Amino acid sequence: MMKKLGLVLMGLLMVLALAACGGNDDKEGQSTKDGAIELTLWTDWTEDRPENTLYKEVIAKFNEEHEDIQVKVEAIPHDQYETKLRTQAAGNQLPDMMRVWPGARTAPLAEGGAILPLNPIIENWDGVIPDSILQDYAVDGNYYAIPANVSITGVIYYHKDMLQAVGYDEFPKTYAELIELVKALNENGTTPISLGNKSIWPLQSVYISTIADRFTGSDFLKNTLNGDGTFEDPQFIGALSVIDELTKLEAFNEDLNTLDEAQSRNEFIKGNSAIHFAGSWAIGPILDSVEDIENIGVAPFPAFEGGNGDPARIAGVAGGGIAVSSKLSEEKQEAAFTFLKYYYGEDLYQGLIKANIIVPADVEMDDSIPQIFQVANSFVQGGLAPVYDATLTPELTDIINNGLQAITLSGKTPEELAKEMQKENESK
Repeated sequence: MMKKLGLVLMGLLMVLALAACGGNDDKEGQSTKDGAIELTLWTDWTEDRPENTLYKEVIAKFNEEHEDIQVKVEAIPHDQYETKLRTQAAGNQLPDMMRVWPGARTAPLAEGGAILPLNPIIENWDGVIPDSILQDYAVDGNYYAIPANVSITGVIYYHKDMLQAVGYDEFPKTYAELIELVKALNENGTTPISLGNKSIWPLQSVYISTIADRFTGSDFLKNTLNGDGTFEDPQFIGALSVIDELTKLEAFNEDLNTLDEAQSRNEFIKGNSAIHFAGSWAIGPILDSVEDIENIGVAPFPAFEGGNGDPARIAGVAGGGIAVSSKLSEEKQEAAFTFLKYYYGEDLYQGLIKANIIVPADVEMDDSIPQIFQVANSFVQGGLAPVYDATLTPELTDIINNGLQAITLSGKTPEELAKEMQKENESK
């Protein structure tokens, strides 16, 4: 009897405890941890990926170290995430904080007053993240998020021994020198550049995004889309002509339009070509697959004589960031700012580096980080050039993708492609 009574009393105590917890959850801004301010964060971190694990670990560490603030993560599958975000924003029902992406994906939230400018704390990253990268999250002079990572699309990978075999101890600094290297490799019986353009985006995203910026400068694309420029600009045609020239010089493998991007990377890894152009996504697979990683070098695309662009820039886009709802009380805003300053710090960026993910921050790296990663990561400090398929309309993206492939097949000239793009741009 006493045993049964004890079990009943224990059950009642558990119910009361659960009820108490539920009562705390109903109080806005409170958590179950001694009345701490609770901040809800929506993310799309549902996949089992190293970076997602790291993001959650940094937040867990923040919660452990801050008794007065607790961040509660709600993960939503990526395919549903942005739809839910837009729907909730329209109904003024956003969470306290939310994962966002740069440019046109954040601008509507900022312009609609749904998210809070981070200007009061932006100086926290002075000298750490270049302003040209922070600008990816800027709208009308206000900053709305800090990027965790950067995806760059214009990295050149090369086998050092293959270049040394034809007299090059380092990768060419100018396009004229690159042309001479291509000729030397062909004469030596070595395929110069491994390219897989079956999916038709690599020539645009990997090649033209950086090459065109070297010719035109980074304002060209925005100005042209706004009607203040033209795709028939001689500098842009000059950029398209680079693909034509490289093709005619037999810089690429013959099956460039039947191999996909991953297959062409594997051809490079196997040593069937001297050079491979790709983005930062290729670093991990190359590090994992190449036997002698010290034989792999990385370089930015060479400079072009007479170009209007900054040769230090590399095509890329800032990765996801965290925005703050504009509806928060002053107390919650301060808590959110405290969290962001902690979150976008050394632990996050060092953890991403160890996962072979390019970061926007200028942080020190120890000898455990492969040299090719350290060099590739340093490229972002020169600033980012716009990636074409992240900036163009879907219609213009289709035109340039198909047009570049047609150039490699001698089915279209650079001038014809530029004219076609301008006609579409004017039809909007």
